[in-house]
Amino acid sequence: MNKSVFCILFFLCHSILLQAQTLIRGTVTGSNGEPASFAQVSIHTGGDSALLKTTRADTSGRFEFSDMKAGVYLLKVSMLGFHPHSSTLSVYAGNPITDAGMIRLREEEKNLNEVTVRAERAAIRQTALATILQINGNNLFKTSVNVMDILRKAPGISIGPDGALLVSNRNVPALFINGRHVPMSPEESLAYLNGLLPEMIEKIEIISNPPAQYDGQFKAIIDIRLRRDQSLGWKGSVSSSLRRHFYYSADNSLQLSYKTSKTAYHFRTGYVKGDDYYLYTALQQLANTNFMATHTLTRTNNNNLSLEAGADFAISSKQDLSVTFRRYRANRRADSRNTLTFYDPGHINITGRQQTSNLYDPVQANEALNIYYQFRLSEKQRFSILATVSHTGNRRNEDIIIRNAETMQQNSYWKTALKNDAHTRSIQADHTLQLGNGHLETGARFAYIRTINDLQYDTLNNQQVFVHDAFRTNDFNYREYISAVYAAYTYQQNRFDLRVGLRAEHTKTHAGSSAQHDLFERNYLNWLPAISGGYRINNGQRISLAFSQRITRPGFDQLNPFRFYFSPLNYWVGNPYLRPSVTASAQLLYTNKAFSASVTAGREKDLMTRYPEYNRITNELLYLGTNLPYSDFATLEARYSFSVAKWWKISQTAAMNYQKQQMPYLGKTYAIAVADFTLNGSQVFSLPAGITADLTYRYRSNSGNSLYYIRSNGSLDAGIQKAWFNGSLNTVLNAYDLFYTNTARLIFRETEIINNRLNHFNATRRMVFTVAYRFGKSNYKRTERKISDEERRAGN
Repeated sequence: MNKSVFCILFFLCHSILLQAQTLIRGTVTGSNGEPASFAQVSIHTGGDSALLKTTRADTSGRFEFSDMKAGVYLLKVSMLGFHPHSSTLSVYAGNPITDAGMIRLREEEKNLNEVTVRAERAAIRQTALATILQINGNNLFKTSVNVMDILRKAPGISIGPDGALLVSNRNVPALFINGRHVPMSPEESLAYLNGLLPEMIEKIEIISNPPAQYDGQFKAIIDIRLRRDQSLGWKGSVSSSLRRHFYYSADNSLQLSYKTSKTAYHFRTGYVKGDDYYLYTALQQLANTNFMATHTLTRTNNNNLSLEAGADFAISSKQDLSVTFRRYRANRRADSRNTLTFYDPGHINITGRQQTSNLYDPVQANEALNIYYQFRLSEKQRFSILATVSHTGNRRNEDIIIRNAETMQQNSYWKTALKNDAHTRSIQADHTLQLGNGHLETGARFAYIRTINDLQYDTLNNQQVFVHDAFRTNDFNYREYISAVYAAYTYQQNRFDLRVGLRAEHTKTHAGSSAQHDLFERNYLNWLPAISGGYRINNGQRISLAFSQRITRPGFDQLNPFRFYFSPLNYWVGNPYLRPSVTASAQLLYTNKAFSASVTAGREKDLMTRYPEYNRITNELLYLGTNLPYSDFATLEARYSFSVAKWWKISQTAAMNYQKQQMPYLGKTYAIAVADFTLNGSQVFSLPAGITADLTYRYRSNSGNSLYYIRSNGSLDAGIQKAWFNGSLNTVLNAYDLFYTNTARLIFRETEIINNRLNHFNATRRMVFTVAYRFGKSNYKRTERKISDEERRAGN
């Protein structure tokens, strides 16, 4: 009897568990096969059509309903601009997954005087959290050959002549892929963004004021959302870009993906081969009133290879596992030629000339392993954990020969050997729970970073023997421990939404060297609150207000107390005593369909910067790192997109910027308010024969800080694009910086202290021809890495 009762109870429980574990999933697309992002999906009873559950598709069009019992259901899908869809779906006991398949919505059409009109998604739109660039299917980005081209057209983004990205003209953004952080060195990041084709991307989100669940180090975020669907099999793309400026170079990339029913594999490689160009010039008046003109031309040969491979595993309907390995190796050889020309006080007669040649071979090798696990506890609750191991290594050997340019007599000869290794270990756990009309996010993170740095100098003596140069030789070791916890709650009711979060980050650091084992130790805790709220006035208008605090830790290159020479009389030195800075900022945002305007203001305490110091005896000009008491900033920005004609579209952004830095310098405190404005836009022309042309322009007026004037700069780019063979082959020809005006020109304000002006010229004026070919059937979007900020800081 007892056995019979036990068996009955066992089978009843087993049946209930099987029903509870049943998952309904599917994918919604538009009539053209593109993902129907955020489509409304609901499930009803099969008899009386009573509503049971509702959800929205994600950015890839996927949706899920968990914990469904066996039975017959009615599935309904709706989306603005498309006809509603409904279908019957049967769920069977014992089947853990019921696949609704691909649901293709039929687009609505309105006939106005026999002209068919279809709604087109805006290329740029503003939400409470981010500026969103809708890449897929928009003409605005057709002539863009990679992500860097796309970002040149993005509002609030500025790109320096060296390719450095800034958000709101001041914040270095963290790079995210599909919502997960992908830290890289500047060289690796630039290679990655130059190799990522627009057709791989669904959209890009630019977050200028990140909430509390993001690392405190992130003051701005660029999140690239890749495309995907559910089709099985192979897909790939290959592209090649040939650049011509002063020299030739080529960027090549290959991406492959293969998807089965439960596993997706991906492989990506990029190869850069060719020469880059950089010119530095300066004019400085010396202590004896003579002038010194500096001219440094550097030609760098690149032979850089990047590899990324990984797999995503669907362990069950509720569990996912992702493993990714990445390797980047930059093999470069550089030839830097410097000339110092000395003039009399009238800057007419040459009194002397010195030449320096520097042959060096900077090598960077990065490796990273990332393991990401996600467990969906229920429809309202999920948990994830992330583990990361990475290593960044830099090696650089230099031969520096200084000669008298008139007699070619050798004055001095140096040899240097730099070794830098950074090891990072981190683990992070996140939990999300839906509570009524909101959801609660909590998480914790721990990271350990160790850097080992060694710089050796040898100098040729009078006996023509290289001897150890103890004055310039140095070493530096650094350890950092970061522990963080956060909690954030998001609430939405009708037209009102509220997001409140608090993040606590504890940092412990230790620095030392062979000369001084315990250079310093630090132990500090930062509380980083974030709050934002918004109100939807109507379907087109919205207003929101946000406040947050963020922390910026010094990069490891800023801490290393080494000398890095631009010329024999010009170098910068790291400062191991730099403190982290904390930024508090607020943003008021108003949007009305294609128009948006925002006001941002804040203060950064302990801002890290460099200042010049002139030695009147040796005529050396060195740049030292320091913390400023504060820096106040404000930005007023407005953006508008419109169509002049069916074939002519314009996107325009204008901004006013203000900053005031308190700068103690040589016994005096400078606090000069500086204001400037920026203007950038893009005009796209849809021409006959499927040709798209583009003009993109950027301008920034005179700007600066408390010590320097910065002259105005800008650029004008032009591009033309055409696709072939039903879009499988894409060709683009671009001309960048047509008038070579994208240069950095600085003048020191206090000429009585240092009469100095300097200029930086990069290879910004160039022609680029790109060919890209897509093949295969699948366009699966992989799960990207989500790791912390330490690897980026290590890869300077």
